[in-house]
This record gives sequence, C-alpha cells and structure tokens, in this order.
Amino acid sequence: MVSPIAESARPRARPVIFLHVGAAKSGTTYLQNVLWHNRDRLRERGVLYPGADRAAHVRAAFDLRRTFFANASDPQVPGAWQRLVEEVRDWHGDAIISQELFAPARHSYVRRAMADLDFAEVHVVFTTRDLARQIPAHWQEDIKNRFDTSFSEFMRNVKRPNWLGFEISRLFWTLQDPVYILERWAMDLPPERVHIVTLPRPGAPRDLLWQRFCTAVRLSPNDYDLAAPFENPSLGLAETQFLLRLNTALDKDRLGWHFYNEEVKLFLAQQVLASRPAAAKTVLPAEHLPWAVERSGQMVEGLRAAGYHVVGDLDELIPAPGRGSTTNPDDPRWADVADVGMEAITALLQRLRDEEDHAAHVEGAELPLRDQLDAMSSQAGRLRELTGVLAGESVPLTRRAVRKVGRRYPAVRRLHGAYRRLHRLGGRSDRDENRR
Repeated sequence: MVSPIAESARPRARPVIFLHVGAAKSGTTYLQNVLWHNRDRLRERGVLYPGADRAAHVRAAFDLRRTFFANASDPQVPGAWQRLVEEVRDWHGDAIISQELFAPARHSYVRRAMADLDFAEVHVVFTTRDLARQIPAHWQEDIKNRFDTSFSEFMRNVKRPNWLGFEISRLFWTLQDPVYILERWAMDLPPERVHIVTLPRPGAPRDLLWQRFCTAVRLSPNDYDLAAPFENPSLGLAETQFLLRLNTALDKDRLGWHFYNEEVKLFLAQQVLASRPAAAKTVLPAEHLPWAVERSGQMVEGLRAAGYHVVGDLDELIPAPGRGSTTNPDDPRWADVADVGMEAITALLQRLRDEEDHAAHVEGAELPLRDQLDAMSSQAGRLRELTGVLAGESVPLTRRAVRKVGRRYPAVRRLHGAYRRLHRLGGRSDRDENRR
C-alpha cells in the first residue's frame, strides 16, 4: 500500500486542489484553525492554504454563490473567489480550500468553480457526523446568526419531506445532507476523488478528526502543530434560549447585520456565553431519535451507493441508541437563563465602559466637537486635493499605455478608433436631442 506521503511526493502533471465544502458544525472551524495556524509548515511541504486572512475562504464562498447575509453587504466579497483561485493558480502546487458555505452552491456555481479550477486535479472533501448531534448544533448556530426560531418549529421544518420549499429546512439540509450536496459538487468527478470524512463518536481521541482529514488530503498529521487552542465551543441550552429571546426583542431593521455580528455573535455569544463553565448542552429529544436514525440510514445508503472514498466509518453517521433526551429544548431551567442574562448584561456594560475609556484617550478627544469637525473638514479638503493630483498624474500613464498597446496590436488600434467614432456620434446625437 502506498503511503499518503509517498503518493504526494510523486511527480504529477497537474497540482491537486482539495476543496472542503462542508458540512457546517462538523469540526470545520477546528480544521480551518489548524490549517491557518500551520500555513508556513504547509508551504514548506508544498501545500498552500490560501487567503490574506482567516475570512478569505468565507468571502470566496459568498462571492461564488452571489449571496451574503440578508440586508447586509461586504465590499471585500466581490471578486473574492477569483482572488483565491488566482493565488492557487500562481502557487503551481497542491492546495486546500476549506469553507462549509460552499455546500449550498447551485449547479451553475459548482460548474463555474470546476471550470475556474480546471488547471488542477480537483478533489472534494466532506466532513459529516450523525444527525442526533448535528441538529441541536445547527439550531444553536442559527440562533447565533439572528434567527428567532424555537427548537420545536425548527424540528417541524427539518422533518418535512418537501424540505426544499421552506426556508428553515432548506438552510439546514443544503448545509447538512451529504448525498444532496455531493450530487452537485461531485457530479463530474470520479468517486475516488470524493472523500467522506466521518466524525468519531464522543469519547474518541481529540486529534482523530485531524488524522482522518489528513488522510483525505494527503498530509502527514504528525508534521503539524496542534498545541494551540482550536476549540469552537457550542452554546449551552440556557445560553441559546437567552440569545433566542434577545433576537426576538431586537429591532433587526435598525440593528444592522455588521453590528450584530461584531457585538452579539462574536463578542457576546462566542466570547462571553460560550465560555461559561459546565453549560447544559442541547440534546435531541428522544421523541425525534427514531426519525433521525431512519433519515441517517437513508443518507448512509446513498453514500455507499455512490462509491465515494470514506475515511472513518459510515456507521458512525447513525445516531447511537439511547442518545435522546427527555428534556424539551424549549423548556430549559429558567433560573439558568436568568443567570445567563445577568452575566450578559454585566459583560456588555463592561465592554461599553472599555469603549468609552478608549475613546477618551484618542488624540484630540478632549477638543470641543465643533473643533473636531473643523479639523476633519480641513483634512478632507487636503485629501481631495491629493486625490485630484494623483488622478491627474494617472491619466497620462493610461493614455501612454493605450498608445503603446495600439502600436503593438493593430486590432486594438482599430477598436479604439471605432470607439472614438461611436463616442463622437453619441455626443452629436445628444446635442441634436437637446436642440429639439
């Protein structure tokens, strides 16, 4: 049997790109943190984990899918996919791209991705775990992203046979169902280039997921540093219920996504609430376990029939018996929820005080508001003058470049001449229209 290292060392006509497309809440953040932390070591071994920052793969997924969070935008998203592709192309070696938000991409976007990466041999990687753990984890992740859906309503939607027609169920299954997702991402790939990585059951060694992922992407797991804290803790039940009620109370029209993401999700949820000790977890109620076992069995059958390369054991995707809870996630211990609220208020007030202290020490903060506005107005005027000079100096450079290209390529010169003639005709038409 050829080892992954020996296989990676063989000369190949084209580089290999491992495109890790999901699933959400299947250890993806852990794996992405390990990859980012070990970027230099990966490069030393001929493997690129691209991107200018940790969010580069997120923006690339949004750009490829032509979407973003509702009622929000990010100026760094347009062109992000192409920037990632160009970085990988310029590398001339193997690369790993990892982001679970690629999973819901439509057929047309998948075709574009494969066409853009046709300079390499593309492999698709999908990490996944059993539904009994995925469902509660996905629900609380939705709550962290401004949703205000109760667990009972969430389950009613997830269990719908016609799930594509309903937003809540569509958002879940297009991120979680490996059979549905890989029907698109693997549609033109041989099955041996599609890798299913199953998450170990609870109690397995902490680094087993990393070892399995390395097998799929042909890395030697022991070559990389796992000492840094790479955890992505989920919210407990009381913390999730508090955040759910906060989402219901907030005016989402006035509170923009960027503010919510920074102050509520990243600070309050992921720093304050997720770090609370001994938080009671959200567990799938026992009443839903038979359905979860049946639905998981259908997915396992579909994966086996597809013949994909499996790292781990597909039986790990079947929920273990006895994992269901007798507690309804919509009926937690309300005293615990009140404790969460008290801690959240304290943390937010502390953060507000820290922000005020920081603002008070900014240079010029002691000046009256009118003086600060006058200074900003003066600086804006100087900035306009500078940009005007830069723009004026750039025009001759552009014109010289056009003339140079025109002399070298006659076809370009003819097109440029045709453009000038059309421009003159357009201006003449505008003047004639004005006379009328």
